[in-house]
Amino acid sequence: MRKLFFCILILITNIVFAQDTTFILAHINEALMPIERGEKYEDPLFDFLEASGIGEVTGGGTSLDKSGKVEWVGVDIELVNAQENIPLVIKELKRLGAPEGSFLEYSFGEKRVQVPIE
Repeated sequence: MRKLFFCILILITNIVFAQDTTFILAHINEALMPIERGEKYEDPLFDFLEASGIGEVTGGGTSLDKSGKVEWVGVDIELVNAQENIPLVIKELKRLGAPEGSFLEYSFGEKRVQVPIE
């Protein structure tokens, strides 16, 4: 059963990445430790993106200040048809509780774009 699950996961990943995707960083203005970040944002967003067939979460990170205090967290997303699906990601991140000051960041050609999560 486990082998079947991994085969299906690989197949889904290949289908998603066979399409043209855009790397998007969700900059979430919240001080969370890595496990909390995963539970609150990465895992539910992964489930949402997978169920919708529009992308996947590929990683995440934590930004620290000079004293080692968490400033904000990031979630790495590969999104299919970014222009069409960014509003869906914003809606889901708002539902998950992304606070004011959070935004999505990605490149469009040579231009860096930031879209507020409001």
